[in-house]
Amino acid sequence: MNNRLNFNRSVFALFLAFVSFSNVSLAASSTSDGELDLDTPVKVIGTIKTNDSASPAKPSSESDSSARGGSATMAAPPLPSAAAPKPATTTSVTDNDPKIEKMKEEIRKNPRNIKLIVALAEEFYKKGDYEKTTLLLWKQIDKLDRNAIILLIKAHQKKNEPGEMIRAANILVGKNEKDFQAYTYLGDAYHMQKKHKETLENYKKALEINEKYEPAYYGLAVFYDKDKPNSYELRTLYSDMIEKIGSKPEYWQRLCEIDSRDMAEASVDSCKQATIKDPTHADAFVYLGKGLRASGKEEEGIAVLKKAAKDFPKSELAQYTYGKILEDDKNTVDAMKFYKTGVEADDKAARSWLGLASTSFDLKKYEVSLIAYKNACKYDKKNAAAFRKATAILRNNHVKDWIDKFEAASDNCTF
Repeated sequence: MNNRLNFNRSVFALFLAFVSFSNVSLAASSTSDGELDLDTPVKVIGTIKTNDSASPAKPSSESDSSARGGSATMAAPPLPSAAAPKPATTTSVTDNDPKIEKMKEEIRKNPRNIKLIVALAEEFYKKGDYEKTTLLLWKQIDKLDRNAIILLIKAHQKKNEPGEMIRAANILVGKNEKDFQAYTYLGDAYHMQKKHKETLENYKKALEINEKYEPAYYGLAVFYDKDKPNSYELRTLYSDMIEKIGSKPEYWQRLCEIDSRDMAEASVDSCKQATIKDPTHADAFVYLGKGLRASGKEEEGIAVLKKAAKDFPKSELAQYTYGKILEDDKNTVDAMKFYKTGVEADDKAARSWLGLASTSFDLKKYEVSLIAYKNACKYDKKNAAAFRKATAILRNNHVKDWIDKFEAASDNCTF
């Protein structure tokens, strides 16, 4: 019995060795030069799993190699047929697409046609199939030109994979250390990973190479404007854009908005320029009016805000701002009209709903007020206090027909 067991173990070990050798051979042959599996999704192992936007990548020799633009993936050896899992029955927008199927057929006839392979990847990208785009391009990474690698980076950006963006962008930098577009993509990727130092270094490196490259400026603008906006850096940034790229209306509009946050006098100058460059943009007129008031030119500022509200009925900002001035001046009837136009312009604007609620309440239009308070609370729970205050006033004044309705609704409006 023992001898038979020993014999079986030897045979079994020999069988495993044979299967392992066969699998390695199969894996090698399946990735040989010129052969592409265009239909079956490739299972990938050995790549860095990147939820980098949520947390920084852990330092490791693998991630370091990836950052330097090392090999992309390792194909998993196929399982023995008896144990192989059934392929997932997933579909995508590119499945059975006639144009794509025709391109696949042409590639099967000429698997070394890199231009056609990249064209297929571009078609996948256009259709939103970023997974197939990246898998196809990484297989040909050594043969890709610059435009194809840019496509690969953009596909990984769509997939929210900053680690893979870094790998691909570093390939470009390795080929040309003056590639400002590659440095901008590196800045984007590090920003996604919340690596602030690396983000700034790469955006600034891009601008050192090309001081007129707009995407790098916009990358910095997003960085400085996120969470706690840095008005000083943003102001400097847009001033540089005006000086080095040109006096574009959108630059003046952003500078006007930034200045209006904490520099009333400066906002008057920049906002005047913004209104001259683009007189169809409501926000610049609103910020100009507020800047004039803050700098002591009350009547001129109110006149600008009134004109903005009348000229731009679809601007919630313009309607709310002038409505608030009227309400503060106890002109409740007219204030209510502008708040109403404000919520028509933006039905999710909590501040205009609250203005409509308070003014209609003062005018004893309780039905309108109740609806407005509900919406004010729906879009901003901080308005619960104002809702409860209105309910208390009804209770104190014994407005019996509306007390219960306001109480029930205000109780549901909680933090």
